[in-house]
Amino acid sequence: MAMVCLDDFEEYAKQHLSKSTWDYYEAGADECCTRDDNLQAYKRIRLRPRILRDVSINDTRTSVLGREISFPVGIAPTAFHCLAWHEGELATARATEALNTCYIASTYATCSVEEIAAAAPNGYRWFQLYLYRDRKLSEQIVHRVEALGYKALVLTVDVPYTGKRRNDIRNQFKLPPHLKVKNFEGMFQVKQFLIFELESALECIDTLHLN
Repeated sequence: MAMVCLDDFEEYAKQHLSKSTWDYYEAGADECCTRDDNLQAYKRIRLRPRILRDVSINDTRTSVLGREISFPVGIAPTAFHCLAWHEGELATARATEALNTCYIASTYATCSVEEIAAAAPNGYRWFQLYLYRDRKLSEQIVHRVEALGYKALVLTVDVPYTGKRRNDIRNQFKLPPHLKVKNFEGMFQVKQFLIFELESALECIDTLHLN
């Protein structure tokens, strides 16, 4: 199958991932209205054509917070990359470094912030952070990413209550035993708790209640 656009990669992933993994990546909460609205919003964006201009040299470079990147597209924070590929977020970080754009690492990564930084030491990295009821938890993570050279925080503040991810509930989705939420490894006594994106039995920490 020739990969010529993002839709092709999406179809390839659907064919090669397990159903529960595909459903986790593809779906949104409840009736997926927000996901569908977001897709429609992107489709409404139009590029204004410039006719009879010199286009012999094209340059897509721009700058974000004073850092030059090769084109105005970054990698958004998404969880659990190791579900799709054994190198997980490490491969994502290396690819982003090679493309010279911005990678926003997820709090719920299956590789730690330290591992991501080591995999792409020259990459441009931001970190996505939830505001937890336990402010010390957030503070610890901020100090870690600051020391590792992450250049900005992307705050997620719109999940005071988690929407029902219906497919995950139907699939009884949970991380395989060999995968962990690595950024919290060793920080707490872990137990089964329904929290954040997964309303199924995902190993999480009961102090991670979102405000």
